[in-house]
Amino acid sequence: MGFFRRKTARAVDPRPAIADFWSWWAAHRGDVVKAVDEDRTDDALRMLQPLVAAIDARLSWQIVGSRGKRFALVVSSAGESDLRSVAERWLLAAPDDGDVEFLSSRQRDPAVFESSTLKVDDYDFDMSELEVGARVDTASNKVDVAVYHPLFTLVDHDHRLQVAFVGLDAALGETGVERWIGSVDVSVDKPLDSIAMASLSEVVDQLGSAGSGEWAAMEGRGPRGPVFAIIRRAVGRHTHPLADTHIAVVLEYDAAGNGMPSDPSISNDIEELEGKVVDAWGGEGPRVVHVGHVTGGGQVVAHFYVDGLEVDADAVRPVLSGWSRGKTSTAKSHDPQWEHVAPFMR
Repeated sequence: MGFFRRKTARAVDPRPAIADFWSWWAAHRGDVVKAVDEDRTDDALRMLQPLVAAIDARLSWQIVGSRGKRFALVVSSAGESDLRSVAERWLLAAPDDGDVEFLSSRQRDPAVFESSTLKVDDYDFDMSELEVGARVDTASNKVDVAVYHPLFTLVDHDHRLQVAFVGLDAALGETGVERWIGSVDVSVDKPLDSIAMASLSEVVDQLGSAGSGEWAAMEGRGPRGPVFAIIRRAVGRHTHPLADTHIAVVLEYDAAGNGMPSDPSISNDIEELEGKVVDAWGGEGPRVVHVGHVTGGGQVVAHFYVDGLEVDADAVRPVLSGWSRGKTSTAKSHDPQWEHVAPFMR
């Protein structure tokens, strides 16, 4: 069995800085709560700034209202996919707090479209005037959008996108945008059949209720002949933000002339081994997920995503040594955007 690791960039391990954040919080939370109670939110944010920046300077942090507590502290990835696991790790380390709700992503906030304005490049954008042209892509089960605002003619493309994503986060929440929104365009012309941005959630709710099943079977052709894939399309980085590392488990087998297995009963062995692999890594959960496998060309490639900081990839070695149908190998790479399986998830 071979075990390969591709050289991929991973940020500095955030766990020590996260531990420092919560140690500081234990000693100074009273100062933060007092500042918020006295309507000095900016002071509270300034207190937190060096602690958040020490985890990763790209993280976003804000204090917002909470339905069940005095306020919520949000530390989010701000759309940076490689930071989703960092923000989630920060949240999982949070203590119980009777006054403060902790969140790792910006939440849906329909009230933004009722009375809020956003100042961008010295212009005040009335959020209620945001409109969107929406097209459902049935292949990817996502919504492609074109966002319009009357003031877009006055600002450049980057500022238009800034306004668009603030609106999308308010309409769907940060995780909802990641799960349901495909391409995002901005337009100085009002799209045909546009709807209010505040109504976009209704489109997404309909798409979610329709569903497409957890697993999907696909057939195609590769360079070595036909391929058959079983893919778990209901999972993704939005459901498993901690699972930022891709591990491919390659299982060779005796192939027929077209490269497919000569023994049809191999499917049972594949399923059994995949289950043992997951168990060796501690079982399915936030840190481990089995995405599916692709069969063809004399081999099965099983795809898994794991928490690269907490899960020992080598723990599967004893399991793979039990595969009697051929050689085995694995390949590991840091992949917070799930690019290795993106072609199957569309």
